[in-house]
Amino acid sequence: MAIRFRKTFKVAPGVKLNLGKRGASVRVGGKNAGFTTGSSGSTVSASIPKTGLGVSQRIGKSAKTKSSGSQFLGTFLAIFIVMLVLIYGFHIFG
Repeated sequence: MAIRFRKTFKVAPGVKLNLGKRGASVRVGGKNAGFTTGSSGSTVSASIPKTGLGVSQRIGKSAKTKSSGSQFLGTFLAIFIVMLVLIYGFHIFG
């Protein structure tokens, strides 16, 4: 049986501090789009509300990809979807 530990603290609106057994991370963004950075690297993630579709892409030195071209394409796709989610959110709630 494995014992897991994770605690999340809300630091400011849209900013969370996550603490776990192996380290800490900071998440900036909402539930549908955001950027996370911590001891295991950085991740950009986004999802389209009410569809179940989402994407998550590791960036930086811990990203394990075969070529820089595929890393660039994945990062571009993740950032593009984050922008779509933000525009979609402002259109609905703004």
